[in-house]
Amino acid sequence: MKKLAKRFLFTIVWLLLIYTGYELGVWQLHRAQDLSASTAPVADKPVIELSKIASAGLNIPIKAVNRIVSASGEYSNKYLAKDQKLPDGKIVDLDVRLLDLDSGYSILVVRGVAEKSPIEIKSKVEVVGRLYPRQNVDRAFPKPGELSRIDPALVVSETTPFLYDGYIVLQKEELTPKIDTLFSPIPTPQLKPQISGFYWQHISYVVVWWFMAALVLIAPLFPQFRKPKSIKVGKRK
Repeated sequence: MKKLAKRFLFTIVWLLLIYTGYELGVWQLHRAQDLSASTAPVADKPVIELSKIASAGLNIPIKAVNRIVSASGEYSNKYLAKDQKLPDGKIVDLDVRLLDLDSGYSILVVRGVAEKSPIEIKSKVEVVGRLYPRQNVDRAFPKPGELSRIDPALVVSETTPFLYDGYIVLQKEELTPKIDTLFSPIPTPQLKPQISGFYWQHISYVVVWWFMAALVLIAPLFPQFRKPKSIKVGKRK
């Protein structure tokens, strides 16, 4: 009975090791697939109104991130976002405006690279741009009129209690009546999820884990893992 229990326990551990190696390989395979999918180019969906894809005062939905949105209203306040890093690695100061929407809510809008003296814009404005989530890391120590990061939480006040989460980086701006404004747009690439490692690195881990599982599977076939046969020693004459 004791021998049977020991054999049963050995079989359970053996199967668990095989299953663990297989599942670790599958996990690495999924990581490789996710990494490949995250780097694949994705076509932009049609422009959609901001109010149809997000709600003021709530966290930005995942489906709204990277979408090209439209909104209209009037700029009320202007800010300078210091030491912002562009996709090409260049560090610049950005012209950020608070857009009071026709709905009564507000959202931060990045017009582009800031000029030395940002102009006041009092006209009715219609904007189209990509929607990004708020920044969580400070880029600088701000002075009055500056932002340490582009985050609506930094500009919430009694006059603007309800803001949309995130911010819009302009691609197009139309003013009514039309006036000449200094508009220096910046690139608006889609954000990609951050997955550690490289594709072939994950594939190599798949091979390693499945190879280990295969070794454990065939281990009982090796003589080293078999019970040694007892050798009868004859009596000396």
